[in-house]
Amino acid sequence: MAKSYQEGAGWAFRMRIRGEDIYRSGFKNKTEAMRAMEALKAELCDAPAQSGRGAHRTSVGAAFSDYAKERLPYLKGASQDVRRINRYLRALGLPVVELTPVTLVKEGKRVFWDVTFVEEPVRVIPASLTAHRHRLGKGSAESDRARKQLAGMMMADVTTHHVQAVINALRAEGKKSATIHLERSELRRLFKHASAVWKWRGLGGNPADAEVDMPAVEAGRDRVVTNEEWQKVSKHLAAYPNPYAAPLACLMLETAMRSCEPLVHLRWGDIDWRQRVIKLRDAKAGARKVPLGPGALHVLSQLKKYAATPPLPDDKVFPTTYEAVKKAWAVSCKKAGLTDVGLHDLRHTSATRFALEFKGNLPVLMVITGHKTAQMAMRYVNIEATQVATMMHKEPLPVEHTAAGYEMDVTAAMDAAFEAREQAEREKSRKPFSREPQAPVGAMGWGDARVADIISAPRPAAGARSGNIIPFDFRRRAA
Repeated sequence: MAKSYQEGAGWAFRMRIRGEDIYRSGFKNKTEAMRAMEALKAELCDAPAQSGRGAHRTSVGAAFSDYAKERLPYLKGASQDVRRINRYLRALGLPVVELTPVTLVKEGKRVFWDVTFVEEPVRVIPASLTAHRHRLGKGSAESDRARKQLAGMMMADVTTHHVQAVINALRAEGKKSATIHLERSELRRLFKHASAVWKWRGLGGNPADAEVDMPAVEAGRDRVVTNEEWQKVSKHLAAYPNPYAAPLACLMLETAMRSCEPLVHLRWGDIDWRQRVIKLRDAKAGARKVPLGPGALHVLSQLKKYAATPPLPDDKVFPTTYEAVKKAWAVSCKKAGLTDVGLHDLRHTSATRFALEFKGNLPVLMVITGHKTAQMAMRYVNIEATQVATMMHKEPLPVEHTAAGYEMDVTAAMDAAFEAREQAEREKSRKPFSREPQAPVGAMGWGDARVADIISAPRPAAGARSGNIIPFDFRRRAA
């Protein structure tokens, strides 16, 4: 029943429409309150029915739970959204989102995740990490308070001011601009979903939209590994115990692939040796074809040749983890004296190299990198002004200071290290025979032995094997 009444110095009204209780206040007189009530009643009765409890009776935290259940199964990168959404659920003590990978099609849509909600267990922090955890908590205390206040508010009551409070807290804590923009985008998608899908009324626009004062977006990374740096780091990669670290880095330089593409998605059956392409069934932007040059084909052929058993089409080409390869790269860079360079910078390096080799042919470059837009492809091309000046004067670029792979074999430095170890092993083999226990054979016939010792073993005749030692030759073949 609609009713207007005097409240303090002003007037207010209450009414119930389609199961939703509505309250408004702050009107100067009864006439103004009645007009507002009739206008709202006409709007709500003519509007399509809304789902759920509505914007006036659903908090931001509860709305995030419903949003996660409906939207996240269809988002390939939902694991990133979960970390942000769970902060709002955690602030209200609600069950947090947990994702389980699935592969199925539902109502014509690809489903990537099974979304469930679990009670977050109480974390037992070891005494040695207590001080560290305290510092981390203190560093995010302000944004946690602002996020908790926002999570408990009804969706209809949220204004740009409340979103701005979260943004300001993150900025005061020194968070990177990319982190702040992702937080704002998560809120913006929630309110857009509530308006467009749930048909919630009373939101008054999207409070996380353009009016929010945001920090400037930081410039993208432009770190490129030079040929000189690659010669240093590749020697340490070749000596690292993980035998897949060196070939993976070589393949990334030769193809500009993201690390997840060869590590997670690449199977032996995806390689078309005749057409010289990799047919990725899935990647960040969906299925795509990766062209293979002579260096990339050589790395893959060597991996296949020296596998302990002939690989099956569904076998992974790189049966290792991102964490393991990332550690191998970090350790090798530290030993080589390289600073501020990550594994993903190899993608920047490769894109820059091919931009130089193909004279800036953008359509060709986009096929290599797999980008859908020219703008994204160009973010990975990091040509320096001094290099452009050199080309303007029609002088050759200094190869040692240019992107790794430009006019230089990326496997050459590793081959030199392999040859040195091979010679040392020949000298060692001349000593009297001693019986030593052998390591168990692993996936590539290497077992737990160090890759340096394996690579340094004398190469037998083609196709022959010596014990459980499988030699690995990374030398690049001509096209």
